[in-house]
Amino acid sequence: MATGTTSNITDTRAALNGTVNAQGEATSFAFQYGTTADYGRQTRPVTVGSDSTDRAVTADVDELTPGTEYHYRVIATNASGTTVGADATFRTTGTAPPPAPKPVATTGSAAATIAGATVNGTVNPQGRPTSYYFEFGETTNYGSQTPPQGAGAGTRAVAVQAGLSGLRTDTTYHYRLVAVGPNNTVATGDDRTFVTSGTGSTRLSFFGHTSFTDQNGVGGVFLGCFGGVECRGSMRLERSGKLLGERNGYTIRANNGGIVHITLNDLGKSLLRSRGTMNVKTTVLNANGQRMTGTTKLIRYATNGLKG
Repeated sequence: MATGTTSNITDTRAALNGTVNAQGEATSFAFQYGTTADYGRQTRPVTVGSDSTDRAVTADVDELTPGTEYHYRVIATNASGTTVGADATFRTTGTAPPPAPKPVATTGSAAATIAGATVNGTVNPQGRPTSYYFEFGETTNYGSQTPPQGAGAGTRAVAVQAGLSGLRTDTTYHYRLVAVGPNNTVATGDDRTFVTSGTGSTRLSFFGHTSFTDQNGVGGVFLGCFGGVECRGSMRLERSGKLLGERNGYTIRANNGGIVHITLNDLGKSLLRSRGTMNVKTTVLNANGQRMTGTTKLIRYATNGLKG
């Protein structure tokens, strides 16, 4: 992979070029760019394929500042991780405007969980409309970022935070806060790290997909909990996008199994009363962020039908 030259440069636009080799894995690419080697902006990821051929890639960037030097590099991401090209620069045509006040970004603490974290910081917009986001990843190349949020246009530091999810357990992550003011004035906080906890190997599993429902509309879904900590979460039953039943809390001991009982609502009872048997979408959430979806067959076994 290599960062290429820049073409079609104007006062406010440029075409960034590079070369990417997917090395046999489904790969996407993007370009990071900004007025410093911290970049701060990134083009939309685009799929480049999965062969082992060097492929020329390009992306147009706009809303640039006239007469300004920009840094850029190509990055590629696949199942094996993220790879970055060398830093390169170009200068837009025209005359640069006077420098604008730059926001201040301070990276704060992080509270990590099994598969996620909440990261904190402060942003001082310096009196100009400012947005912020957090970069994060397993190295100081980061590779991921949170959606941009507004920090206002005040003159004092404001507390900001973001939630990260889908992280690997027992893993050190780097993160930092990035603040972006008008004319792409970018400020980055210091790099900091956190470590996700190690109980994320605990996972749910369906042990059966049949639930016999009594005359009061109460059925049971048999779940297993495999790992070092208990499983806790919620459950929903749906059919054709309509809610048939919901349980807001359950607990299954670690390395154990159990039946999670759930009561049908009026719609669920009515459908089962008329059908006798029906398949429903079952969604189970675990407190460590795991979402498990399957199909459960509800069977009405009470001889006198369902009450209600």
